[in-house]
Amino acid sequence: MTPVFAKAYGPAEVHFQLEDCDARVEPRKVLMCTPEFYTIVDVKNVHMQNQKGNVNKEKANIQWDAIRNTYLAFKNQKLIDEVYVIDGVDSLEDMVFVANQSFPWVMWNGEKIALMSRMRFENRQNEIPYIEDFYKDHGYKIVELQSKYHFEGMGDMVAHPGKRLLYGGYGFRSEKQVYDEISRTLDVPIITLELINENHYHLDTCFLPLNHTEVLIAPDAFTPESIAIIRRMFEGVYEIPDTEAIEGFACNAHIIYGANRATSGAIIQKNNPVALNIIQQSANIVAEVETSEYIKSGGSVFCLKMMVY
Repeated sequence: MTPVFAKAYGPAEVHFQLEDCDARVEPRKVLMCTPEFYTIVDVKNVHMQNQKGNVNKEKANIQWDAIRNTYLAFKNQKLIDEVYVIDGVDSLEDMVFVANQSFPWVMWNGEKIALMSRMRFENRQNEIPYIEDFYKDHGYKIVELQSKYHFEGMGDMVAHPGKRLLYGGYGFRSEKQVYDEISRTLDVPIITLELINENHYHLDTCFLPLNHTEVLIAPDAFTPESIAIIRRMFEGVYEIPDTEAIEGFACNAHIIYGANRATSGAIIQKNNPVALNIIQQSANIVAEVETSEYIKSGGSVFCLKMMVY
Protein backbone atom coordinates (compact mmCIF):
# COMPACT_ATOMS: atom_id res chain seq x y z
CA MET A 1 0.00 0.00 0.00
CA THR A 2 1.10 3.55 -0.67
CA PRO A 3 1.82 5.53 2.52
CA VAL A 4 -0.83 8.18 3.14
CA PHE A 5 0.53 10.95 5.34
CA ALA A 6 -1.57 13.26 7.51
CA LYS A 7 -1.36 16.47 5.49
CA ALA A 8 -3.53 18.65 3.28
CA TYR A 9 -3.32 17.65 -0.38
CA GLY A 10 -4.25 19.78 -3.35
CA PRO A 11 -5.85 17.74 -6.17
CA ALA A 12 -2.58 17.48 -8.11
CA GLU A 13 -0.69 16.29 -5.01
CA VAL A 14 -2.80 13.22 -4.29
CA HIS A 15 -0.50 10.26 -4.91
CA PHE A 16 -2.59 7.56 -3.21
CA GLN A 17 -5.72 5.56 -3.96
CA LEU A 18 -8.78 5.17 -1.77
CA GLU A 19 -7.73 1.61 -0.88
CA ASP A 20 -4.57 3.03 0.71
CA CYS A 21 -6.61 4.84 3.37
CA ASP A 22 -7.41 3.11 6.65
CA ALA A 23 -10.93 2.10 7.65
CA ARG A 24 -13.07 4.23 9.99
CA VAL A 25 -16.26 3.59 11.94
CA GLU A 26 -19.07 6.03 11.13
CA PRO A 27 -20.81 7.98 13.93
CA ARG A 28 -24.33 6.75 14.73
CA LYS A 29 -25.82 9.55 16.84
CA VAL A 30 -27.57 12.73 15.69
CA LEU A 31 -27.33 16.17 17.30
CA MET A 32 -29.89 18.91 16.56
CA CYS A 33 -30.58 22.40 17.96
CA THR A 34 -34.09 23.71 18.56
CA PRO A 35 -35.32 26.39 16.12
CA GLU A 36 -37.30 28.79 18.32
CA PHE A 37 -34.86 31.66 17.71
CA TYR A 38 -34.27 30.96 14.03
CA THR A 39 -34.85 33.94 11.75
CA ILE A 40 -32.98 35.94 9.09
CA VAL A 41 -31.52 39.25 10.25
CA ASP A 42 -28.77 39.85 7.67
CA VAL A 43 -27.25 38.44 4.47
CA LYS A 44 -24.43 35.93 4.88
CA ASN A 45 -24.83 34.14 1.54
CA VAL A 46 -26.59 34.61 -1.79
CA HIS A 47 -29.61 32.55 -0.72
CA MET A 48 -30.38 35.04 2.07
CA GLN A 49 -30.74 38.02 -0.25
CA ASN A 50 -34.17 39.65 0.12
CA GLN A 51 -35.08 37.19 2.88
CA LYS A 52 -34.54 39.39 5.93
CA GLY A 53 -37.53 38.97 8.24
CA ASN A 54 -39.13 36.58 5.76
CA VAL A 55 -39.10 33.38 7.83
CA ASN A 56 -42.47 31.85 8.68
CA LYS A 57 -41.56 30.74 12.21
CA GLU A 58 -44.54 28.46 12.67
CA LYS A 59 -43.74 26.70 9.42
CA ALA A 60 -40.04 26.51 10.32
CA ASN A 61 -40.89 24.83 13.63
CA ILE A 62 -43.14 22.31 11.89
CA GLN A 63 -40.42 21.50 9.35
CA TRP A 64 -37.79 21.07 12.06
CA ASP A 65 -40.10 18.80 14.06
CA ALA A 66 -40.64 16.64 10.99
CA ILE A 67 -36.89 16.17 10.55
CA ARG A 68 -36.41 15.32 14.22
CA ASN A 69 -39.29 12.84 14.05
CA THR A 70 -37.73 11.25 10.98
CA TYR A 71 -34.51 10.72 12.92
CA LEU A 72 -36.49 9.24 15.82
CA ALA A 73 -38.12 6.84 13.36
CA PHE A 74 -34.66 5.95 12.05
CA LYS A 75 -33.64 5.23 15.65
CA ASN A 76 -36.56 2.84 16.01
CA GLN A 77 -35.45 1.18 12.78
CA LYS A 78 -31.90 0.79 14.17
CA LEU A 79 -30.34 3.05 11.52
CA ILE A 80 -29.01 5.37 14.25
CA ASP A 81 -28.45 4.96 17.98
CA GLU A 82 -29.57 8.28 19.50
CA VAL A 83 -31.04 11.73 18.80
CA TYR A 84 -29.69 14.54 20.98
CA VAL A 85 -31.33 17.96 21.09
CA ILE A 86 -29.82 21.13 22.56
CA ASP A 87 -31.69 24.37 23.12
CA GLY A 88 -31.32 27.33 20.80
CA VAL A 89 -30.13 30.64 22.24
CA ASP A 90 -31.82 34.03 21.92
CA SER A 91 -30.01 36.32 19.41
CA LEU A 92 -28.13 33.35 17.87
CA GLU A 93 -30.52 32.88 15.00
CA ASP A 94 -28.23 30.61 12.93
CA MET A 95 -27.34 28.21 15.74
CA VAL A 96 -30.01 25.81 14.44
CA PHE A 97 -27.56 24.98 11.63
CA VAL A 98 -25.60 22.73 13.95
CA ALA A 99 -23.34 21.26 11.25
CA ASN A 100 -21.19 24.40 11.20
CA GLN A 101 -19.74 25.04 14.66
CA SER A 102 -17.57 21.94 15.04
CA PHE A 103 -16.11 18.77 13.60
CA PRO A 104 -16.16 15.61 15.77
CA TRP A 105 -13.56 12.90 15.21
CA VAL A 106 -12.19 9.76 16.85
CA MET A 107 -8.42 9.40 17.12
CA TRP A 108 -6.47 6.17 16.61
CA ASN A 109 -6.53 5.47 20.36
CA GLY A 110 -10.31 5.89 20.56
CA GLU A 111 -10.21 9.39 22.07
CA LYS A 112 -13.14 11.55 20.97
CA ILE A 113 -12.10 14.98 19.68
CA ALA A 114 -14.30 18.01 19.03
CA LEU A 115 -12.51 20.47 16.76
CA MET A 116 -14.25 23.81 17.15
CA SER A 117 -14.82 26.10 14.19
CA ARG A 118 -13.60 29.62 13.62
CA MET A 119 -16.65 31.12 11.94
CA ARG A 120 -16.28 33.85 9.33
CA PHE A 121 -19.13 35.91 10.81
CA GLU A 122 -18.63 37.21 14.35
CA ASN A 123 -22.21 36.57 15.44
CA ARG A 124 -21.91 32.91 14.50
CA GLN A 125 -18.70 32.59 16.49
CA ASN A 126 -20.83 33.30 19.57
CA GLU A 127 -22.54 29.93 19.04
CA ILE A 128 -19.36 27.99 19.74
CA PRO A 129 -19.44 27.89 23.60
CA TYR A 130 -22.91 26.31 23.62
CA ILE A 131 -21.80 23.57 21.24
CA GLU A 132 -18.65 23.05 23.31
CA ASP A 133 -20.82 22.41 26.37
CA PHE A 134 -22.53 19.53 24.58
CA TYR A 135 -19.21 17.91 23.70
CA LYS A 136 -17.83 18.35 27.20
CA ASP A 137 -20.92 16.64 28.60
CA HIS A 138 -20.33 13.70 26.26
CA GLY A 139 -16.68 12.98 26.93
CA TYR A 140 -14.98 14.82 24.09
CA LYS A 141 -11.64 16.58 24.24
CA ILE A 142 -12.18 20.15 23.01
CA VAL A 143 -9.61 21.38 20.49
CA GLU A 144 -9.33 25.00 19.35
CA LEU A 145 -7.64 26.06 16.15
CA GLN A 146 -4.30 27.79 16.72
CA SER A 147 -4.07 29.49 13.35
CA LYS A 148 -6.04 32.60 12.37
CA TYR A 149 -7.78 31.00 9.40
CA HIS A 150 -11.52 30.48 9.14
CA PHE A 151 -13.09 27.01 9.30
CA GLU A 152 -16.80 26.17 9.37
CA GLY A 153 -16.96 22.61 10.60
CA MET A 154 -18.86 19.91 8.76
CA GLY A 155 -20.29 22.57 6.49
CA ASP A 156 -16.95 22.58 4.68
CA MET A 157 -15.27 19.34 5.74
CA VAL A 158 -16.83 16.03 4.80
CA ALA A 159 -15.47 12.57 5.57
CA HIS A 160 -15.17 9.79 3.01
CA PRO A 161 -17.63 7.11 4.18
CA GLY A 162 -15.89 4.39 6.15
CA LYS A 163 -12.39 5.79 5.55
CA ARG A 164 -9.89 7.94 7.42
CA LEU A 165 -9.92 10.53 4.68
CA LEU A 166 -11.45 14.02 4.67
CA TYR A 167 -12.42 16.49 1.96
CA GLY A 168 -12.00 20.18 2.79
CA GLY A 169 -13.88 22.83 0.84
CA TYR A 170 -12.59 26.40 0.59
CA GLY A 171 -13.23 29.60 -1.31
CA PHE A 172 -16.11 31.33 0.48
CA ARG A 173 -16.22 30.46 4.20
CA SER A 174 -13.31 28.18 5.17
CA GLU A 175 -9.77 29.00 4.04
CA LYS A 176 -7.45 26.57 2.30
CA GLN A 177 -4.58 27.22 4.70
CA VAL A 178 -6.54 25.94 7.71
CA TYR A 179 -6.47 22.37 6.47
CA ASP A 180 -2.74 21.99 7.12
CA GLU A 181 -3.36 22.47 10.84
CA ILE A 182 -6.48 20.32 10.87
CA SER A 183 -4.78 17.39 9.16
CA ARG A 184 -2.00 17.44 11.77
CA THR A 185 -4.44 17.87 14.65
CA LEU A 186 -6.70 14.99 13.61
CA ASP A 187 -3.86 12.90 12.13
CA VAL A 188 -5.72 12.35 8.87
CA PRO A 189 -5.16 13.23 5.19
CA ILE A 190 -7.37 15.98 3.73
CA ILE A 191 -8.02 16.53 0.03
CA THR A 192 -8.80 20.21 -0.58
CA LEU A 193 -11.57 21.15 -3.03
CA GLU A 194 -11.93 24.70 -4.32
CA LEU A 195 -15.46 26.12 -4.47
CA ILE A 196 -16.08 28.70 -7.20
CA ASN A 197 -19.89 29.19 -7.30
CA GLU A 198 -21.41 31.47 -4.65
CA ASN A 199 -24.57 29.35 -4.60
CA HIS A 200 -22.39 26.62 -3.11
CA TYR A 201 -20.63 28.57 -0.39
CA HIS A 202 -20.15 25.42 1.73
CA LEU A 203 -18.98 21.99 0.58
CA ASP A 204 -22.09 20.34 2.01
CA THR A 205 -24.24 22.18 -0.56
CA CYS A 206 -22.57 20.51 -3.55
CA PHE A 207 -20.82 17.28 -2.45
CA LEU A 208 -22.73 14.31 -1.02
CA PRO A 209 -20.97 10.93 -0.68
CA LEU A 210 -23.62 8.21 -1.07
CA ASN A 211 -21.37 5.36 0.08
CA HIS A 212 -17.66 4.59 -0.10
CA THR A 213 -17.67 4.33 -3.92
CA GLU A 214 -20.32 6.82 -5.11
CA VAL A 215 -20.93 10.55 -4.73
CA LEU A 216 -23.55 13.12 -5.75
CA ILE A 217 -22.21 16.51 -6.86
CA ALA A 218 -23.20 19.90 -8.25
CA PRO A 219 -20.48 20.13 -10.94
CA ASP A 220 -20.61 23.91 -11.39
CA ALA A 221 -19.48 24.33 -7.77
CA PHE A 222 -15.93 23.13 -8.42
CA THR A 223 -12.80 23.87 -10.41
CA PRO A 224 -11.87 21.31 -13.10
CA GLU A 225 -8.99 20.14 -10.89
CA SER A 226 -11.37 19.47 -8.01
CA ILE A 227 -13.78 17.58 -10.28
CA ALA A 228 -10.88 15.46 -11.53
CA ILE A 229 -9.81 14.34 -8.04
CA ILE A 230 -13.40 13.60 -7.05
CA ARG A 231 -13.61 11.31 -10.08
CA ARG A 232 -10.40 9.60 -9.02
CA MET A 233 -11.58 8.91 -5.46
CA PHE A 234 -15.11 7.71 -6.35
CA GLU A 235 -16.08 5.06 -8.90
CA GLY A 236 -19.50 6.60 -9.48
CA VAL A 237 -19.87 10.40 -9.71
CA TYR A 238 -23.44 11.56 -10.32
CA GLU A 239 -24.14 15.12 -11.45
CA ILE A 240 -27.50 16.68 -10.64
CA PRO A 241 -29.32 19.52 -12.43
CA ASP A 242 -28.71 23.10 -11.30
CA THR A 243 -32.32 23.49 -10.24
CA GLU A 244 -32.05 20.59 -7.80
CA ALA A 245 -28.62 21.67 -6.57
CA ILE A 246 -29.38 25.37 -6.07
CA GLU A 247 -33.13 25.59 -5.49
CA GLY A 248 -33.73 22.14 -4.01
CA PHE A 249 -30.50 21.81 -2.00
CA ALA A 250 -30.39 18.16 -3.06
CA CYS A 251 -26.71 17.73 -2.16
CA ASN A 252 -27.58 18.93 1.34
CA ALA A 253 -29.44 15.70 1.96
CA HIS A 254 -28.21 13.47 4.76
CA ILE A 255 -27.07 9.90 4.18
CA ILE A 256 -26.88 7.55 7.17
CA TYR A 257 -24.17 5.11 6.19
CA GLY A 258 -24.78 1.49 7.08
CA ALA A 259 -22.71 -1.59 6.39
CA ASN A 260 -24.72 -2.05 3.15
CA ARG A 261 -27.79 -0.72 1.36
CA ALA A 262 -30.12 -2.67 3.64
CA THR A 263 -28.85 -0.75 6.69
CA SER A 264 -28.57 2.71 5.08
CA GLY A 265 -31.01 5.61 5.23
CA ALA A 266 -31.38 9.11 3.82
CA ILE A 267 -33.35 12.31 4.30
CA ILE A 268 -33.75 14.73 1.39
CA GLN A 269 -35.69 17.90 0.56
CA LYS A 270 -38.85 17.18 -1.46
CA ASN A 271 -39.16 17.72 -5.21
CA ASN A 272 -35.67 16.62 -6.25
CA PRO A 273 -36.56 13.69 -8.54
CA VAL A 274 -33.13 13.14 -10.12
CA ALA A 275 -31.26 13.14 -6.82
CA LEU A 276 -33.99 11.10 -5.13
CA ASN A 277 -33.77 8.38 -7.76
CA ILE A 278 -29.99 8.16 -7.37
CA ILE A 279 -30.15 8.10 -3.57
CA GLN A 280 -32.82 5.38 -3.61
CA GLN A 281 -30.35 3.11 -5.36
CA SER A 282 -27.91 3.53 -2.47
CA ALA A 283 -30.10 3.71 0.65
CA ASN A 284 -32.81 1.31 1.77
CA ILE A 285 -34.99 3.86 3.61
CA VAL A 286 -35.36 7.34 2.09
CA ALA A 287 -37.53 10.06 3.64
CA GLU A 288 -38.54 13.26 1.85
CA VAL A 289 -39.08 16.35 4.01
CA GLU A 290 -39.85 20.04 3.50
CA THR A 291 -37.12 22.52 4.46
CA SER A 292 -38.25 25.60 2.52
CA GLU A 293 -37.93 27.97 5.51
CA TYR A 294 -34.31 26.92 6.05
CA ILE A 295 -33.40 27.05 2.37
CA LYS A 296 -34.15 30.78 2.63
CA SER A 297 -31.09 30.94 4.89
CA GLY A 298 -28.94 28.69 2.70
CA GLY A 299 -29.36 25.34 4.43
CA SER A 300 -31.38 22.14 4.40
CA VAL A 301 -31.25 18.73 6.11
CA PHE A 302 -27.48 18.24 6.33
CA CYS A 303 -27.00 21.71 7.84
CA LEU A 304 -29.61 21.08 10.53
CA LYS A 305 -27.82 18.16 12.16
CA MET A 306 -24.43 16.92 13.29
CA MET A 307 -23.47 13.26 13.40
CA VAL A 308 -21.59 12.55 16.63
CA TYR A 309 -19.96 9.58 18.33
